[in-house]
Amino acid sequence: MKVNDLMKASDRAAAFLRALAHPARLRVVCSLLEGECVAGELADRARVRAPALSQQAAILEAEGLISRRRSAQLVYYRLKSPHARTLARLLHDAFCGTAARAAAGPGAAATRARRRVARSVPRRSTSPE
Repeated sequence: MKVNDLMKASDRAAAFLRALAHPARLRVVCSLLEGECVAGELADRARVRAPALSQQAAILEAEGLISRRRSAQLVYYRLKSPHARTLARLLHDAFCGTAARAAAGPGAAATRARRRVARSVPRRSTSPE
């Protein structure tokens, strides 16, 4: 590969990775692995508010990773980039799949459970009464 070609390819790859390098955008892409989705459902799946979905989707769309279409009042999103689909599946397998949970070890589930409980228990005030 020529140096100029390598430079262009590395710039494209870096832009692609930057587009996915935000937790909300990554959740949007992973949620779209299941297929085309209306905006409200996608926001629920990706655990983002509607305005944030719009902002993050605009970035993903500008990089060519997703596309949107409007039908009356509804906006539908879908994955456009085969590279995004491949990488999202790889990341899902590595971080969300059964193998990732097994690699985390037997104590990982207990640790996650303790964290959930700790977040749900109200904190006591440290100020004197």
